[in-house]
Amino acid sequence: MAGPQTIILHHYPASPFSEKVRLALRMKNLGWASVEIPNMMPKPLLMPLTGGYRKTPVMQIGADIFLDSAMIIRAIEERFEIPQLDLPGHEGLSSMVGSWADGKWFQTSVAIIFGTIGDQVPEAFKKDREQLSGRPFDTDAMKAVVPMMKDQWRAQMAWIEERLAGGQGAGAGNWLVSTKPGLVDVHAFMNPWFMESALPDFLEQCFKSFPRTADWYKRMKEIEGQTPEELSGEEALEIALHAAPRLKAAATRGELQEFEPGEHVAVAPDDYGRDWVEGEIVIAAPDRIVIHRHDDKAETLNLHFPRTGFMVRRLG
Repeated sequence: MAGPQTIILHHYPASPFSEKVRLALRMKNLGWASVEIPNMMPKPLLMPLTGGYRKTPVMQIGADIFLDSAMIIRAIEERFEIPQLDLPGHEGLSSMVGSWADGKWFQTSVAIIFGTIGDQVPEAFKKDREQLSGRPFDTDAMKAVVPMMKDQWRAQMAWIEERLAGGQGAGAGNWLVSTKPGLVDVHAFMNPWFMESALPDFLEQCFKSFPRTADWYKRMKEIEGQTPEELSGEEALEIALHAAPRLKAAATRGELQEFEPGEHVAVAPDDYGRDWVEGEIVIAAPDRIVIHRHDDKAETLNLHFPRTGFMVRRLG
């Protein structure tokens, strides 16, 4: 039964960033609980936990809330060290690959998918994504660039093929950086998975040029883990209400903005979904920002954000 030490993932099945986290959980063979959330606003049972942050996925452990897949995977690695996914000797590389996969390659995937199936997307979803991105959901414009974006997408997949060929040629194994799969593989897996879920024929067309990548992808899909416990949003809120954040020593040493513990700040993504979340600083470090906040439905919470990709500003 889920409790304050349970990994609770707030997600929905079609979310590519959620699949990245689900894959990491499978690779670590960790038990976890699943809370399925809507793929668009409103998200009334999630907002008390996140303070207004609306992106997917969100991970909860008791009253500690982890936002953005990069922060979620980092927290999983830190709390559950074995088996290690950020493979020895490749630390830092996974974050660089993740930044590319979450950014340039993902945006190319979005352009192709919605340029192809945009006419089938409900109007409510389009309006939600316009609010999320701050720009029009222009299916005609996306359709016009699909042929060029497909070229771009396949060109980026070619990097995976090149890496696999190089590793196999050097006797380093059939994974991207080692003789076993790790976080680099997790990050690279996301966009092919997203493409297969929407446009499987295009993925297969790309695989014809990249047989090593096709084989690698098949092996990644075969990785199994534990079946999650199903949990409701109300049950997750109840767990947070009766839990306390994990004790952390306040620390802000070396901050470029000279933040101090307890300062009132706001945090938001720097790309889209710029919903500012307010709280008091617990930790400000080069790789993360942790803020403390209160909500009537969940009491006291610590919210954990990655530093890369997020803006932090001081409030009066």
